[in-house]
Amino acid sequence: MMQSLKPLYSSFRESFSKDFYLPQCGVVGAPVVLTPVEDASSLALLTSECPPQNALLRVNAALDVVGADGVPVGSLYRVLSLCTRTLPVLCVDSADTVPALAAFLCDNRVADAILCASYANRALLREACRAMPVLRGMLDCRGETLPEPAALPGHLVSFGAVMGIFDADFCTRSAVHAMQQRFLHVICPDSCGQAAAAAKGVNGILTSNPAACYRLLERFPENSFLRMHSLYAHKGFQNEGRFSENTISSVRAAGRAGFDGSEIDVKMTVDGVPIVMHNLNTKGLFDCEEKIIEESTYGELAPLRRIGFPQEGVDRFEDLMPAMREFPDTPVLIEFKPNAKYNRLEEMVAQTGEILSRPTSQQHCIGIMGALLPGLGYVRAQLPTLPLAHCECVRELTPPRGRAEAEDRLYRLAFLTAGWAAGYNPEDIMVNRLFYEYAKMRGLTLFPWSRSWTLAPSRWEQNGPSCDRTFLSGYDAWTTDHGEMYLHLPARLEAPAELPTLRAGERFRPEGVCWMRDGTRQQTGTDLLVLEGELTSHGDGSWSAPRAGCVTAMLMQTLELHFGDCYRIFSEPFCLHIDSGDATGIKS
Repeated sequence: MMQSLKPLYSSFRESFSKDFYLPQCGVVGAPVVLTPVEDASSLALLTSECPPQNALLRVNAALDVVGADGVPVGSLYRVLSLCTRTLPVLCVDSADTVPALAAFLCDNRVADAILCASYANRALLREACRAMPVLRGMLDCRGETLPEPAALPGHLVSFGAVMGIFDADFCTRSAVHAMQQRFLHVICPDSCGQAAAAAKGVNGILTSNPAACYRLLERFPENSFLRMHSLYAHKGFQNEGRFSENTISSVRAAGRAGFDGSEIDVKMTVDGVPIVMHNLNTKGLFDCEEKIIEESTYGELAPLRRIGFPQEGVDRFEDLMPAMREFPDTPVLIEFKPNAKYNRLEEMVAQTGEILSRPTSQQHCIGIMGALLPGLGYVRAQLPTLPLAHCECVRELTPPRGRAEAEDRLYRLAFLTAGWAAGYNPEDIMVNRLFYEYAKMRGLTLFPWSRSWTLAPSRWEQNGPSCDRTFLSGYDAWTTDHGEMYLHLPARLEAPAELPTLRAGERFRPEGVCWMRDGTRQQTGTDLLVLEGELTSHGDGSWSAPRAGCVTAMLMQTLELHFGDCYRIFSEPFCLHIDSGDATGIKS
């Protein structure tokens, strides 16, 4: 019977043509809405006016979509035919399902979907991802005992997952950010409430009521940040020329300053020593006769001193990673930088992997391959616990101008990074917020880098404001030479542990605690975003409740960026219980 049906798509490219519902909200990097399809009513959501952006479909070996009780909701063919505006997440729970599903997706030209398995069946996800290597993986980790958040990404990546569904209790802001730093997308169920789930800074919300989730997101004002913006120091933190690029000093400076990570470049000397270096040769960086880096021994390079930094020389990768153990929350992004494509790449990766496996080394690294595909596949095989990235070479000088163009690039990117938990690391002039909106539905990490204008001040004056545009585009992370302009911004906002009691008509001024990137905190006056109930703003920073009742609100802080743009951060939601007589207080 299935053979007589017309294929769902005429080509794999056509399967990427999905008109996702994008709420009209001001949330920068709004969480994706994921809805489980468990019965006829949830199936109807796929064709509603506001369908879920992603749909969780449990698939059995007979290729039926089944509910939580195991009763079929409909055939996979029929359900996927309804997913014209929704990305399907195909959950498998049996090895028998994998070959049948792989054949079905191939016959129907489906390349745009996500594979899912329970954490208890994580080996099954790896098997499914190998059978369908174009598809990205997700693990449902609810109800499971998991490793620490910092160690979890590499663990999940080794089983083919680039995203996971976690219990609401597990999704603290710090745990969510630790996983996002390492390219893992976090989905939180709305069992704690949709506002509370969104305020944790997650990438997705699992909910059976997508319309309510969209309405919540539409309440936020323009340029609202619900999650912390990950900031990576390009070639280490040079801090306006105080440190030399690609040195242990600059990478440790990034850890001290509060960066979320630091990017470095690794080359191999002729005698097989991985060193931290970007340039082809020593010209302009070292005070010596010109030497080709990869044609020199480490013994020849070690005595060299950097121009303007007589205390700095050529640092070995095996010295850098132990030095970063002091900063376990600052992952190191490694860009393999051979002079010629694939030149000694296998040896470079093997040496790097051996260094990372040492107990003296900081373990939290992310591999970047540049444009050296398919070399990424070799890195994945040698270092299976490393999240990986694909850095696009500069050929597309403009960002996608519409949905179709964005889909074309995503289609190509899906095949270029097939089988890997990969991020996309192009220059910021090649991507935009539209592209990110379509990438995040697919669990793709987007972390552009901005070109340094420090060597051309006139170009910095002309192009510097675009850095704020990059910050406000909502990407998962940002690799930049100009991080010092953003380090002073608060990382998160919290409501005080004890808030003042309230009575109807009584004025109060909301105050919160801003946590800075370097771990310090400061008390600050804030505004409010009212989610439910009624509060009155008096225009002088004070608020009051006109009547008794319950109000759900979030503290809101408006912050100014370097070039005058503003954005907003929020606390987690809290309830105000207002009484017309004696105050009952505020319960967080």
